[in-house]
Amino acid sequence: MKKYETVIFDLDDTLIDNHESIKYAFKKVLEVLNISYSESLLDKWKSHDTLYWHSWETGSLIVPDYITKLEDKITYLRATRFIRFFSMLRLSFEDAVSLNEIYCNNLGVNIREINGASELLNNLYNKYEIIIATNGPRDAAISKIEKANIKNYISLLVSSGEVGYSKPNKEFFDYMIDNVNNKDKNKMLLVGDGLSTDILGGMNNNIDTCFYNPNNIIVPDKYNPTISVNKLLELKKRL
Repeated sequence: MKKYETVIFDLDDTLIDNHESIKYAFKKVLEVLNISYSESLLDKWKSHDTLYWHSWETGSLIVPDYITKLEDKITYLRATRFIRFFSMLRLSFEDAVSLNEIYCNNLGVNIREINGASELLNNLYNKYEIIIATNGPRDAAISKIEKANIKNYISLLVSSGEVGYSKPNKEFFDYMIDNVNNKDKNKMLLVGDGLSTDILGGMNNNIDTCFYNPNNIIVPDKYNPTISVNKLLELKKRL
């Protein structure tokens, strides 16, 4: 295995159990709307959210031309996903913005780490520059990192919310590389559970990748992670 200097971790479902975070935040939104919670509704929301942001990542979701500021663009995207999901309620844009604030403010409340996450980071942080690269709101990511007690291991947090672009887009990685200490891509390893975000992002930007694959899914031929692990602590041996 080559000598790396920087290890870049995805956050949700790589270090943090994102299912529990989303479940808690989604329940808070439903409480405001006076809608009963069910696991099937949560599954529909998660599917909608994933497809929605994938559309944005691939360029098929377009922000109106009159929205030029990064902050306004992010607000539009986050609010519009609620308008579309709860289409039967005919939400106003202002109501959707409010729901998004409730959702994002609660994403960082119910935090559970993926098994082995803090132990792995504790083992690595004195040897490597540790970066978090996440597609999500910065405030929620900070809350997750703090509540999971892994903040002290992290050198830099990069979120799509601050960049205005998400993984796997080149702009996200350009921003990250501009802000890390080690600028040599050959000495970077990106660890994540997302094939279309983390693995493809690494491949497109000439960064080695580690696919965290706890469910042993079959990897399609178009993805080519440098290494794969089923448990986070396996990475200690692979490095």
